[in-house]
Amino acid sequence: GDWALALLAPPLAGFAFWLRRYIRRRPRPCKSCDTLMIRAGEEADDEHLDGGQRLEEYLKSVDYDVWHCPSCGDMTINRYSNWFSSYGACPRCDYKTMSTTSTVLQAATKSSTGRKRVDYHCQHCQHKASETRTIPKVSSSSGSGSSRSSFGGGSSSGGGASGSW
Repeated sequence: GDWALALLAPPLAGFAFWLRRYIRRRPRPCKSCDTLMIRAGEEADDEHLDGGQRLEEYLKSVDYDVWHCPSCGDMTINRYSNWFSSYGACPRCDYKTMSTTSTVLQAATKSSTGRKRVDYHCQHCQHKASETRTIPKVSSSSGSGSSRSSFGGGSSSGGGASGSW
């Protein structure tokens, strides 16, 4: 039952974390000459990243690994998105640097839906957009949400956006 899941979840999560880390950091052959590549350190990777990529690393929304071949000098940059980042992809510059803020305009009740404004702001290209969304009616088991809140992640595709994209 639930107790078995509670006992197995931590070891499975630990194994998944270890496996992702192993796959990410395992030695890999150069695509050009088959020599094992060397992974650059965190400070060294920044020299090979552009401004948006460095900002993604600073915001911890994406991490980059730079690998170089000691034999032929070939270089590879691998991108690893943070699963739990509060930033989404910007539709203008495509970096994962878009923050999202939600403001309740009209609280939902048991008898009517509410409305909220969702504001998007890209930390890289400064793109801003806004849209209004419907808040579902409050069910009998939940309370009403009438306060300002922030949340992140999710899609920033802007479906039904009232602002300009």
